[in-house]
Amino acid sequence: MKAGIELGTNTTGQPALLDLEELLSTRLLVQGNSGSGKSHLLRRLLEQSAGMVQQAIIDPEGDFVSFSERFGHTVVDAERSPSELQRIALRIRQHRASVVLNLEGLDAEEQMRCAAAFLNGLFDADRSVWYPMLITVDEAQIFAPAVAGEVSDEARRLSLGAMTNLMCRGRKRGLAGVIATQRLAKLAKNVAAEASNFLMGRT
Repeated sequence: MKAGIELGTNTTGQPALLDLEELLSTRLLVQGNSGSGKSHLLRRLLEQSAGMVQQAIIDPEGDFVSFSERFGHTVVDAERSPSELQRIALRIRQHRASVVLNLEGLDAEEQMRCAAAFLNGLFDADRSVWYPMLITVDEAQIFAPAVAGEVSDEARRLSLGAMTNLMCRGRKRGLAGVIATQRLAKLAKNVAAEASNFLMGRT
């Protein structure tokens, strides 16, 4: 799958390309302060690869719901039971559909629980459906926080476990993690450490 995703231009004015095949065989961490362009970069990456690879977008703010009309992604409203989200994730892998998990409107703990259930469904799918899939998680510090916050220990454990599986063990299942965060210090070290490619913004 030799395809380049154009991220911009380099100092000589030539296109700066990210190799899609390399991205799918590794993991990517995008870091930058609020307003530095993380979501814009993720959108560009996803838009340019939409027709080439299956995608799952964990969307805490509803920023990517428009992908349904533009690229045919299925939008899954996360206000469902964990078991239902796991079943949906399995069907998504079976049918090789691209999906946006819309978490907008849920509190932080519910976002963590729903994202964990969905990611676990993708991860636990049968070997026969381990097709290449780009898994993008914006505001990853919500789902893999470095320290316990105001959410319950159980919700943090579930979410952190699912994110760790994605970044540590997802590659052989065809799952390529792309995570974005405002500050590395807010992100759990065992999740951040698995990224082999980095795009760093203002910090």
